[in-house]
Amino acid sequence: MRQYILRRLLLLPPTLLLLGTILFFMVQSIPGDVASALLAGEENAVDPKTLEKFREDLGLTEPLIVQYGKWLAQTATGDLGYSYYFSKPVWEVIKPKIETTLTLAIFGVLIAIVLALPAGVFSALFRGSWFDQFVRTISAAGMAVPAFWLGIIILLILSRIFGWMAPVIHSSIFDNPIEAFQRYLFPSLILGFRSAAVISRMVRSMMLEVLSEDYVRTAWAKGLQPRSVIIGHALRNALLPVVTMLGMLFASLIDGAVVLETVFNLPGIGLLMVDSVIARDPGMVLGLVLSIGIFMMIWILLIDLSYKVLDPRVEYD
Repeated sequence: MRQYILRRLLLLPPTLLLLGTILFFMVQSIPGDVASALLAGEENAVDPKTLEKFREDLGLTEPLIVQYGKWLAQTATGDLGYSYYFSKPVWEVIKPKIETTLTLAIFGVLIAIVLALPAGVFSALFRGSWFDQFVRTISAAGMAVPAFWLGIIILLILSRIFGWMAPVIHSSIFDNPIEAFQRYLFPSLILGFRSAAVISRMVRSMMLEVLSEDYVRTAWAKGLQPRSVIIGHALRNALLPVVTMLGMLFASLIDGAVVLETVFNLPGIGLLMVDSVIARDPGMVLGLVLSIGIFMMIWILLIDLSYKVLDPRVEYD
């Protein structure tokens, strides 16, 4: 297992290099630049000579390959660069935002698991029943409804009908748990509901497949308790592909956080990404994507290592 982990960790640098290179040239193709955003937001609103001088001071007039070489050399040392728009090093801007996005994503995962596992298991056990039809209908609706639309509808219902608004001042979950819970509740439910829709269908499909296996029939024939057969034999073996999907869904939860943080005004990485793109701040955009890339590759590695816990027969060498 150590060799497997080492090989996966050695893949991090080339993967991040490829990701950063592609994104660097994509960001550079966006019309405008951070200089025009800092001065006026519109190029024709400032003196062209002043704008050009400012671009030279920021190094934006250098050839693209030179800018790429400087960024590559800087990133290789572990420095994510400097944000001209926020007037701070990129990492100092990102660091306080990580807690918000991770909290939102983790709550979303927990809600998805709590909703999806029982729904998928009982839907498979009572196949064709009204409960099965209900779960399949709700899961189909959950996959079809966009997160931003659902977020806006919930905000409208809460504000217009119930007169409820989320706290304006953001509080850390460690400083003020009750106020933070109010802010995270509805975006977490939206993230969790959409993920639960996918996971419940996967759990149902895998449970139907596993329940027809010979070893499950043998367990029933031996007179084992239903709980032991369903959880210890069927569900445990059905969870391997579900865990794989959960690893991929966590990436979509991060993507969904970008939208929901904007809708619910949560000061996380998603909202920061939107502001950075609008400001045309390439350093911040690159730093954000690389940070998310590192986290996701480590998360997927942990998901792969969890296979051994679910199935001792899994070998990594």
